[in-house]
Order: sequence, then C-alpha cells, then structure tokens
Amino acid sequence: MTTGEPLSRESAFVVFAQSTGTTVDVDAWNAQAARFFGARIGLAETSTSPPTALVVAPDGESPGVRRVYSRPRHADDLALAEAADATQTGLALLARRCTSVWLVERVEEPDRLALRLAIVMASVMLGPILDARAPELFGVKTGRAKLDGVRPDR
Repeated sequence: MTTGEPLSRESAFVVFAQSTGTTVDVDAWNAQAARFFGARIGLAETSTSPPTALVVAPDGESPGVRRVYSRPRHADDLALAEAADATQTGLALLARRCTSVWLVERVEEPDRLALRLAIVMASVMLGPILDARAPELFGVKTGRAKLDGVRPDR
C-alpha cells in the first residue's frame, strides 16, 4: 500500500480501468447496475476526500455501504495481475492497457456487495478485477458466476 492510501489491495477488489479519471461516475455506474446487474448504486455521503462511500442496493437483498478509491496503476498491480492470470486468459494483457485502478472495499468474506460493485465498475471501465487474496484475475462473466455461487445469506 502506498503511504496515505485509504484502502489496501489486500482489503479490496482491484478493478483495472482503461479510463484515467479518478472521479466517481455514480450516474453511469447506477445506470449499468440497474440495467444489467439488478442493483442500484448511489452516494452514501458527500465527501471531498477519498475514499468515496457508495450505497450498493441489490434487488431483493439488503443494501450496504462500500468505499471506493482510485489511483494510478502501479507496477506491482500489474505484476500481481500477471501472476494471477495463470491460465493465460488474456486478462493480464487487458490490465496492461489500463492506466488506473479502483480499490473496492471488502468488509466481510465473502462480500457480495463489494463483488457486485466491482463487477459493475469493471463492466463500465472495461478492465479486469484482481482478487489479490486468491490471487485471481477475472472478468465480468466470471464475476457474475462467483456472485451466483455465493448465497445472499452467506
């Protein structure tokens, strides 16, 4: 973790982003979540300092708050992605094209809300998701399958 970073790779999903913006685009994320992922996303609070707290409200499940933080992609992010892409799916090559990453806070294990938020973000920002705990690099389709495999009541 870089000094001063509010979230660490080890406590978050890392979403690689092809866009260089560090601003939360809650309208785009909410539209994507509602259209394709059966959820709503909104700001939990107005804050000028990162990380940003978001409400994640899946249809038929309890909502919750997860924090997100954006920063430039570091060389060690890419190294972890390449090591995690053991099956050589090509996602590490996609990660290489991404200039920034978003850290999505995980507060429990498994964390359905964090996973759903990471999937929505990855689908908008066109990048893979790194679970540094596993380590595993996966895309939206695998993320959906993981979400389907984790019951709402754990």
